[in-house]
Amino acid sequence: MRTKSLKKNKINVITLGCSKNVYDSEVLMGQLKANGKEVTHEATKDEGNIIVINTCGFIDNAKEESVNMILEYADKKEQGLVDKVFVTGCLSERYRPDLEKEIPNVDQFFGTTELPLLLKALGADYKHELIGERLTTTPKNYAYLKISEGCDRPCSFCAIPLMRGKHVSTPIEKLVIEAEKLAKNGVKELILIAQDLTYYGLDIYKKRNLAELLENLVKVDGIEWIRLHYAFPTGFPMEVLDLMKKEPKICNYIDIPLQHISDSVLKSMRRGTTYEKTTNLLKDFRKAVPEMAIRTTLIVGYPGETEEDFEILKNWVEEMRF
Repeated sequence: MRTKSLKKNKINVITLGCSKNVYDSEVLMGQLKANGKEVTHEATKDEGNIIVINTCGFIDNAKEESVNMILEYADKKEQGLVDKVFVTGCLSERYRPDLEKEIPNVDQFFGTTELPLLLKALGADYKHELIGERLTTTPKNYAYLKISEGCDRPCSFCAIPLMRGKHVSTPIEKLVIEAEKLAKNGVKELILIAQDLTYYGLDIYKKRNLAELLENLVKVDGIEWIRLHYAFPTGFPMEVLDLMKKEPKICNYIDIPLQHISDSVLKSMRRGTTYEKTTNLLKDFRKAVPEMAIRTTLIVGYPGETEEDFEILKNWVEEMRF
C-alpha cells in the first residue's frame, strides 16, 4: 500500500510536444504562481509531490512518449514518491476515456481548453486579469507568442482540429500587452506561433490581419526581432512581405509547412493548393524579400504516394533550395 510523500506541496509541470504546448505550460505556471503556489518546470531533483503532465497526441512517437511519461509518474505515485498526478494537453483531449480506463492511478485528466478546471483541481483560481503573465521556460532572449488557438483547415492527415478545436484569434490589444510584459522581462525576440498564422484575424476582424498585428508588435520597446512560424500557404496575406521588407524588426524568415508538391498528393491531403500555385508563392516571397530564409516541413510515404510523386517532390526541393 502506498504512503503519502513527506514533501510539501510543490507542483512540477512536465511539457511534451510542440511550442504551443510550451506556451500553454507557461500560462499554467503563471496562473499557479499568481495563486501563491510553488511551481517548477521539469525538475529532476526535488521534483515536487504534485505532477502535471502536458501531453502531445499528434504522431505515434509523441503519443508513445506521453503515455510512457504518464505511466512513469503513475508508478511513482504508487510507490509514494509523488502524491498526485494530473494529465492535460492533446493526448488527454483526444483519448481521455481510454486513458482513464487504462491508467486509473492518474488523479484526473483534462482537455486542451480546461485550464480553469485544472487550476481548480490544483487548488487555484483562474485569474482572467493575468493578460500576458507567464513563467517563460525558453532562454531569456526569446519567447513564444501564441496568436491564435485551433485550426479550421481540413487537412486529411491532421488531428489538430479534433484536439484544439476551431480557429480562435487573440485580439491585437491583448497580444501587444503580452509582448510589452515579455519585453520588460528582457525578451528581445518574439516567435509568433499558432496552428495557422495565415488565418489570423478572419474570425474576429473578418479579414486576414497578420500584417496589422505585426505593425503593432514592432512598436513595442525592447523587442528587436519578430519571427514567423507555422504559416499555411493557402491564402497567405501578401502585405506581410511588404512589411517584412521595410521593417527591420521582422526577420527575413518564414516557416511555411508545405507537406508535399505533387498535385495528386496535395489533393489527397486536402491542402487546397497545387504545384503551380505553391511554386509561384515561393517565387513571390523571394521576389519581395530576396534575402528571405524559407523553412518548411514535408511528408513522404503518404498513403497513395507513388514513386513518381516522390521524384516530383525531391526534384522540386532541390530547385527551391529551402
